[in-house]
Amino acid sequence: MLRPVLLLIISALTVPAYADDCPNAQTAKLGFVLERQGTRAEIRPSSDHFVHVVNFYPGGKTQNVIYYRGFFPISRFDDTARSINIPISDIRTIFPLQPKARRALTYAPARPDKVGELISLELTVTGQEQMQIGTCSYNVLIVKNRFLNADGKSTYEHTDLYSPELGFILAKRYDEKGGAQTTMKYQSIKPLGKTSPL
Repeated sequence: MLRPVLLLIISALTVPAYADDCPNAQTAKLGFVLERQGTRAEIRPSSDHFVHVVNFYPGGKTQNVIYYRGFFPISRFDDTARSINIPISDIRTIFPLQPKARRALTYAPARPDKVGELISLELTVTGQEQMQIGTCSYNVLIVKNRFLNADGKSTYEHTDLYSPELGFILAKRYDEKGGAQTTMKYQSIKPLGKTSPL
């Protein structure tokens, strides 16, 4: 009689009770995984507000990226390319990000053999919205990025959807011709410690 009861308890414990667990401000510090169309990103917060991300792409390519507070890419290394963004202005002044905030950052893009011309990045938090990723929901800040070259001419724009709770960009939004917008976001999220072993 005791054996069936024990087996029932053990089987209940081995069922992944965390299937719908959603990383939050506390558990995100231990890392989490984002997935989209065969691509997996393992996010590991580090010390002093830096975040290490390992991107695994279909076909076996792996990329390592270091972000400042999960927002600004400091370095990006993979099998074929290495790039570094060298902040010239104080990157710490970008945060905290909040609705209606306006920030600016100047940095130099560099490769191992070359430093490029300075780029100015203007950040404007235009609002916030609720974003659904799988069964999880997060409040994200809508951060418009405007890049300017050394002459002050705008060269590129896009919008980041940044989760202050997780400290990471969950989606990017691009303006298309005719006023349409395309949003590229992750499809699932789960705690890093609860992923299946390879």
